[in-house]
Amino acid sequence: MKKLYRLFILVIFMLVLAGCDQLVNNEIHNKSYHVDIDISDFNELMPAIIEKVSPAVVGVTRYEGVGLTRKISSTGSGVIYKCIAYLNDNTTVDKCETTINNSNVVKYKYYVITNKHVVKTSNDIEVYLGDDDIDVTATVIARDSKVDLAVITFEYTKYIQPIEFPDNNYDLKRGNIVIAIGHPGYEYYGSATLGIVSHPKRYLSDDTDDDGINDWDAEYIQHDAAINPGNSGGALVNIEGKLVGINTLKLVSADIDNIGFAIPYTVIQELLPSLEQGIVPNRPVLGVTASEVRQLIRFPKSELETEGFNIPEGLRYGLYITAVQEGIAKRHGIQPHDIIIKINDIEIKTSQVLRAELGKYIIGSGDEAILTVLRNGEEITITIVF
Repeated sequence: MKKLYRLFILVIFMLVLAGCDQLVNNEIHNKSYHVDIDISDFNELMPAIIEKVSPAVVGVTRYEGVGLTRKISSTGSGVIYKCIAYLNDNTTVDKCETTINNSNVVKYKYYVITNKHVVKTSNDIEVYLGDDDIDVTATVIARDSKVDLAVITFEYTKYIQPIEFPDNNYDLKRGNIVIAIGHPGYEYYGSATLGIVSHPKRYLSDDTDDDGINDWDAEYIQHDAAINPGNSGGALVNIEGKLVGINTLKLVSADIDNIGFAIPYTVIQELLPSLEQGIVPNRPVLGVTASEVRQLIRFPKSELETEGFNIPEGLRYGLYITAVQEGIAKRHGIQPHDIIIKINDIEIKTSQVLRAELGKYIIGSGDEAILTVLRNGEEITITIVF
């Protein structure tokens, strides 16, 4: 019986080995589940994506001075996302791809998204088209006062395919493959680097008015595709070649490597309609003084009660409102001792989360945000209209 059992095990082992011999080089089999990956197809996919996207990623040059003192102040990147074709009969066409063989096209007007810190306060801006090795004068339409975005335009006689955004139901996840394309110095024009999404949603604080105090919190995509200063304003795309973010900053330290951040496409798309019209969004301020519950619960309960804090047992997140000023919160009935635990079903674990989510709204838009609030132990919802 033991001999038969050993023979049975040996036969199985031989079958397994024989099965491995049948695998082609481009297939990978996982022990827990079977996955076929065609490496050659994947290898061809990367150049195709980069070739498709690269023309839409342009250089952005900022100049200072006039006349003989005019000189390059800095260079960065930008991404063409919109095109308008001008015809010789004084009409325009929004779908520029339909005019490629149209001899009546006089010029194309392109809209470019870049970082605010790339153009800064200068209006002396040029766009560098690497494929044609030419600089073209550009015009700054708007700079966002908070989010690090700006929209510029330029005109050119040749058609350049604008980049595409993902579909509305696209869900960016940790581990998704991403490609960063930009210009870390024009001698390295069109550099492409590969990485993954390290985390799809990070909240970072920023000093937007240069007074040395962080006054704004924004949402970013964290990724590990290599980026350098000239990549600012450049594209972060998925394996469909669609824009998922605009690269804007990286952490720099001897102890840190490949932690880069991009402004998510969802934030960009919300802002473009205003920025295209030269309108700088007016962001809402809730108008409350609050403490993070996660910080408060570190103190003894007796001390909290002495100070007037009443935190429900087991609650470990939210913002405890201690005062309400004139403004949005007061108009919508938010009261001292309310605990805001969610905004649009997003748990508020830090004040950064609330400020970043509020920052996506524009005063006067009529858009709504739903706050989930604990009041006297009871959960209620408050609809904020902007």
